[in-house]
Amino acid sequence: MKLRSAYLASTVVAATVMLSPASAQQTDWTKRVTTSAMGGHVMGNPLAKNRLVEYVSYTCSHCADFEVSSNSPLKSGFVAKGHVSAEVRNYVRDPLDFTAAVLARCGGRTKFFGNHNALMASQATWLKKAQSISPEAQKIWFQGEINDRLKKIAADIGLYNIMAKRGITRAQANVCLADKNAQDQILAMTKYGSDTVKITGTPSFTINDKLLDGVHSWPALRPKLAALPQ
Repeated sequence: MKLRSAYLASTVVAATVMLSPASAQQTDWTKRVTTSAMGGHVMGNPLAKNRLVEYVSYTCSHCADFEVSSNSPLKSGFVAKGHVSAEVRNYVRDPLDFTAAVLARCGGRTKFFGNHNALMASQATWLKKAQSISPEAQKIWFQGEINDRLKKIAADIGLYNIMAKRGITRAQANVCLADKNAQDQILAMTKYGSDTVKITGTPSFTINDKLLDGVHSWPALRPKLAALPQ
């Protein structure tokens, strides 16, 4: 009986430790990715007190700069602690941007942020390739059936190669490019950002649904996040 009592006591103690606040605080919220009602991808605690939303364009050089400079400090300094979640929403500006935005969603929510980072990190390369293509060859980007146009853009500017490095084959990428639901969500986010949030450029940010005027870079955003209650 004494052995049984000791075993039960140790089990209760172990369960208490597992459920204690100190243990819960060790959760790495950067590993948690969900999708919002808008169709954006959210990294962090779904119940975070503070909700950061970034409106992004894949053909925006300032957006690429933000991704490179903010990726590590945003995650380690704010999202990982659980009091800030970070959502990425699209604000598409052109067919190339739209193609990249659809491909970023390829592979599901758990692959999104890796895809997003890869597309932004290589932006200068694929945009340079796009600029080297003659206006005559670019005409098909703006004509014909949407899925064919997206596939042509992905091939012309090397986006298939970027996705291959992410473990996504050309055939899989083509399935993603033809995803009507993904296309509609991206366009809806763009319309919402323009008509409701009233953003005028990218990247733009909201915190708890309030647009941050004049904040378009990590150095400008960081003090806003640092001032938030934890």
